[in-house]
Amino acid sequence: MGSITIKDVAKHAGVSIATVSRVINKNYYVSHGIEVKVSNAIKELGYYPNSVARSLKNDTTHSIGFVVSDISNNHYTRIAKALEKVIEDEKYNIIVCSTENKKEREKALIELLMSKKVDGLIINTTGKNSDFISQISNNVNVILINRKIKGISFKGDFIDSNNSEGGYTLVSHLLSLGHRKIAVINGNLELSTGLERYEGFKKAMQETGLNVENNYKYRYDGDFSTESGYQGMAKIMSLSDKPTAIVVMNNSMAIGALRYFKSHQINVPQDISIVSYGDIDNIDLLYIQPSIVTLNAQIIGSKAGEMLLERIKDKSIINREVIYTPKLVIGNGVQNI
Repeated sequence: MGSITIKDVAKHAGVSIATVSRVINKNYYVSHGIEVKVSNAIKELGYYPNSVARSLKNDTTHSIGFVVSDISNNHYTRIAKALEKVIEDEKYNIIVCSTENKKEREKALIELLMSKKVDGLIINTTGKNSDFISQISNNVNVILINRKIKGISFKGDFIDSNNSEGGYTLVSHLLSLGHRKIAVINGNLELSTGLERYEGFKKAMQETGLNVENNYKYRYDGDFSTESGYQGMAKIMSLSDKPTAIVVMNNSMAIGALRYFKSHQINVPQDISIVSYGDIDNIDLLYIQPSIVTLNAQIIGSKAGEMLLERIKDKSIINREVIYTPKLVIGNGVQNI
């Protein structure tokens, strides 16, 4: 048997096609009895309305695209969960895509979502398609989270924590406990998160009279992935003059650093202290708990959903920016020296 059509439903219920359409779209009055007959026919036949055709007619798909750099990072899955909770009350669905930090993949995924007529996009960008995202932001509602773009014509909103302040707070915590040989594993400095967090690191170090210019031997620039955390730690720990503490600028890289410590029998905090930017999933289950500055995914996800719904309803809203203050949470991965 072929796919069930609206014509089959009308015949089964003994009503016109127009009546079935009215029941589905709820755009005209239909008596309760007729509505029940049509609803039963839909269930009995297993009919699924053509959502694409309906979206073209109603100029909405009630769908939102969520494009992230790395879906394996639990930070983004928690954002997605909080986002979904907000938009489901307005009958919107979420489509989640992961770019793996690849320029071409990000552009292709955004183009795919645009072709599906999503009502809005929430993007954690690769930072490599700024002009393209600026261009499409004039045609679709866009919210950026955690990473800015450089396009001056961008139309939309931006949500993040104060990266510079967070980096500064982590380093100040270590300095207050006597640490001076402090290493840093960061992400790409071309991304706003990487640049701003490192600026916070530099500010705290320089205020204490410590030089951290471009040739700073305790610096490793990774790509915010678990593997780059592991490799960065391997490079830093290969130095003859080892640091007493390490600042890791995101949670995935912190996991990589901890894996390196475990595989090389390095004791924390006895051999080295560690702090991290961003919440580490299930940190309470870990024997080693780095001190962290929080990057509250639930707050960011909820706010992104609220702001996108507002923008969908009112396309004249000017660009907005929401920056949260990160909070220091002390763990057991740091010792006083």
